[in-house]
Amino acid sequence: MRNKPGYTALIWPIVIVILTLAAFWLRPWEAKTQETISVTAEGRTQATPNVAKVSATIETTNDNLDKAREENSQKVSNLVSAIKQLGVEEKDIKTQNLSGGPGYETSVGGTEPAPMIYPAPPRPNTNQVSTTLEITVRNFDKSDEVLAALTQNGATNLYGPNLTIDDETMEQARSKAREDAVEEAKSKAEELAKLSGRKLGKAVKIQEQGDFGYPVPMMARSEADLMQKASQIQPGQNEVTINLAVDFALK
Repeated sequence: MRNKPGYTALIWPIVIVILTLAAFWLRPWEAKTQETISVTAEGRTQATPNVAKVSATIETTNDNLDKAREENSQKVSNLVSAIKQLGVEEKDIKTQNLSGGPGYETSVGGTEPAPMIYPAPPRPNTNQVSTTLEITVRNFDKSDEVLAALTQNGATNLYGPNLTIDDETMEQARSKAREDAVEEAKSKAEELAKLSGRKLGKAVKIQEQGDFGYPVPMMARSEADLMQKASQIQPGQNEVTINLAVDFALK
């Protein structure tokens, strides 16, 4: 049975009116505002430095600048060979600075009849070449031997150690601190939601506000322990901290 033209013409205006009323009632274009609760939290963990950087300078003087350079180069080669034998890899030996030029001496002089002491202009008396190396020590059990090898092979002006944590270890520590911070944030938010008569939903936004670490001294447990540690690099501990701002949905 075919629909009559008049029947079809009547139905379509009704359908359009219903759809229009439904659209205004539901208002799909208006995004519903999600109610949230915001908290901040801090997570902490301990990380032990496992990298030590030491700077050492090798100096050579000679009346002939070119000979000073050659002699200094040989000293550096001997030193590098010695610390490599202790397990220090080539990638952990870096040249920080090279310098060469005349060395100077100063003298004092006077005049008559009233002697007056004053600095005389410095004058060159030799030639000097120096090389500064940065050595990265990753095995602290070898630290004494490395330092001894430096001094025994002519190194002077030792600086350090600058204790740091390698990237992999630091990221592991940050990950643990993040876990603690998230747990603390969830605990805070659940308490606040309960106090307000609501239920806590999922985390909808997490923002990391930065992290930092500061050294915490390592304590010796006994006199013997202190004596055993006295000649070694003391790594201590760094406290790694992560701060989070977390938004949770409310039900």
